[in-house]
Amino acid sequence: MGLLEVSLRASWDYPFIELSREVPQTPIAMWCVWNRELLQVPSRDPAVIRRTELALRKTGHVVDEWIDANSARVFLLRCTCDKYDSPWSMISSNECWDAPPILYQDGWANMRVMTFGADNPRRLVAAFRKRGPAELVSKRSLDLSVLPTSVYANSLFGSLTAKQSEALLTAFRFGYYTSPRSITTEEIASTVGVSRTTYEEHLRKAENRVITALIPYLQLFATADHPSEHLPLTRTPVGSGEGTSRRPAA
Repeated sequence: MGLLEVSLRASWDYPFIELSREVPQTPIAMWCVWNRELLQVPSRDPAVIRRTELALRKTGHVVDEWIDANSARVFLLRCTCDKYDSPWSMISSNECWDAPPILYQDGWANMRVMTFGADNPRRLVAAFRKRGPAELVSKRSLDLSVLPTSVYANSLFGSLTAKQSEALLTAFRFGYYTSPRSITTEEIASTVGVSRTTYEEHLRKAENRVITALIPYLQLFATADHPSEHLPLTRTPVGSGEGTSRRPAA
């Protein structure tokens, strides 16, 4: 039994798909883990944010809201899978699992899933077609050696350039991330034969992109098992600053 990677898109009566119609050309990314959903809206347009906030108030309970390092608005929600006809319910019931995030744009849900059953992709597309238009975009076989390390690698590291990846790996190999730190960026740059400013530029961009990619998973992991009144973060002020959370005053 081989491993398959399947890309598909579908449209049906689902609040987050409807939201994507209201904010055209805005790719809304969504993660679902345990009892939390995380929605990332890559826009600073006040009209887009306003429409999103209004839609989410009707859709579910917003636990937290903040601005990430890329100035995208991020919303943490209580899971709505038991309230609506969610893609995750259909994916799991057809013996597939998602490779997040699911991307909602212009009235479509764009998904990437993995499965071991050769017939499961057809069954999954058929399940979506019972609800609305759906199409299989691509399907390819993967070697089992990609599990588990490579399934989510593209979503985590796909935005890195070769130079940024090398800068980050080199820093780790030279002990830059040990505590106490055993080497400086100037020493690393001298060893690899580039200027300190050039090396630091690649390293900082790599760090920022990796952290930005990891934060949705960390946020979901950190909050999934806690009732909303016991979350480590209160509702984050978003009117000033970028990506800064505040704890309530003692």
